[in-house]
Amino acid sequence: MCLIPASILFDHPVTFTNVPDITDVARLVRILTKLGSTINWNKETKEMKIDNAKLRFDHLDKDDLGSMKGTALLWGPMLARFGKVVFTDLPGGCTLGSRPLGPQYDSFEALGIKIKNKSRSVAMDATHAKATEVWLPEMSPTITENVIILATGLQGKTIITGAASEPNVCELCHFLVECGADIEGIGSSVVTVHGGKKLSAPKSHEIYPDHHEVTTFLAMAAATGGSIKIKNNHPEFFHHIDYIFSKLGVNVIHKDGYSIVNQNKELQIDDHDSGHLIVRAQPWPGLLVDLLPMFIPLALSANKGQVLFHNWMYESGLFWTSELSKLGANVIMADPHRVIITAGRKLHGGELEAPYIIRAAVALTMAGMIAEGETKILNADALYRGHPNFSENLKSLGATIREL
Repeated sequence: MCLIPASILFDHPVTFTNVPDITDVARLVRILTKLGSTINWNKETKEMKIDNAKLRFDHLDKDDLGSMKGTALLWGPMLARFGKVVFTDLPGGCTLGSRPLGPQYDSFEALGIKIKNKSRSVAMDATHAKATEVWLPEMSPTITENVIILATGLQGKTIITGAASEPNVCELCHFLVECGADIEGIGSSVVTVHGGKKLSAPKSHEIYPDHHEVTTFLAMAAATGGSIKIKNNHPEFFHHIDYIFSKLGVNVIHKDGYSIVNQNKELQIDDHDSGHLIVRAQPWPGLLVDLLPMFIPLALSANKGQVLFHNWMYESGLFWTSELSKLGANVIMADPHRVIITAGRKLHGGELEAPYIIRAAVALTMAGMIAEGETKILNADALYRGHPNFSENLKSLGATIREL
C-alpha cells in the first residue's frame, strides 16, 4: 500500500499492476483525487494509472483520513514533494490498543523536520530537513517507509538504523531503486539512502502478492482439511511462516510461482518440547503480529494439543479470542498479551462479534468455517480493508457464505 502514497514523488504518470480492490486503497485514491491527482483504476485488470502532475497541497481532515492508520504513509511523500504536512485530524486504525505516533515524530525530528502537534492534529515543516543518521525508536514499517521516502529527496547520506525489513519495505526500496534512487542495505536493519538523485518512475510496476493474503488462504485450506494453490512469486518471504505452519502439521510447498497446501490427513501440534507449543509474534523476519491470528483457528482444528499464542505488541490484540468460546472452543486468556488454545473440542455454529481488526475478523471467519452449523459474524466490515473480494473468493473455493 505504501507505493500509492510514494507516487506523490512524481510529477509524471505512474502505473501499478496487481492492485488489490480493498477499502484502504480506495481511501488513498479518494485522498489523492482530492489533492488533484488523475487516477484511472481498472479493478477488473487490477491496473491503476496515477498522474500527479497537478497535485497540490491541501489540509487533510477526519473525513479524508477515516479509521485508517495507513494514511500516515502520506507524510513522507508529502514532505518530500511539498515540504509540509497539515493533518487537522490524526490517522485512526484497528482497535489493537495503543499505537502512538510519537516514534514517527521523533524520527522526522531527527532529520530536522519541525513538528507542531496537538491531541488530534499535526503540522510538519521540512524547510530545514537534512540527511543524517537516524536511529528509529521502534522497528516500524510505516516509520521506515516514511523516512526512506523523505531521505530520497535530501541531499547527502541518510543512515537508518533499526529499520524494519518486511516485504512491503523491501518492495518500496526496490521500486525506488527502479526509479533511480541509491539505497543500500535493503532487507536489513540498517538502510542507507544516498539522497538527491533524480527520480523517474518506470513504465509499470507489478505490486508483490500480499503475504498476509497468501498466508490467510493457506491457513484456511489447512484448517478445513482442503487443498489450495495460490499464485506467489516471492516465496523468499515465507521461510518463517512455513516453519510455523510445520509446527501445526501443515506442509507448504512453493513451486513454479505458486504456494501450495495439499489436503492434510490430520493436523498435529508439535508440543513435544514442553507439553505445549508456543507461537510468538516477532519483528520480521519472525512471525508478524498481524499474521498471528491466522494460526489460532488452525490450532483449534487439531485433534489434540495445546498452543500458547503470544502477542507482545498490542495490549488489545487478543481480546477477540473470547468470542471463540461461543463456538465451544477451549480458550484461556492468560493476560492481555497471551492466550492458550486447547485443541480437541468439536466446534458448533454461533453468533460472533468481530472487533475492528482485519485479521481478527478473518480468524473468526475461519473458525466459523471449521464449526458445524451456521455461524453469523457481526461487524465484519474490517475484512474488506485487507482482503479483496473476500466472500467471492471463499465461495469459489467451496465455502457456503453470504453477506447480509
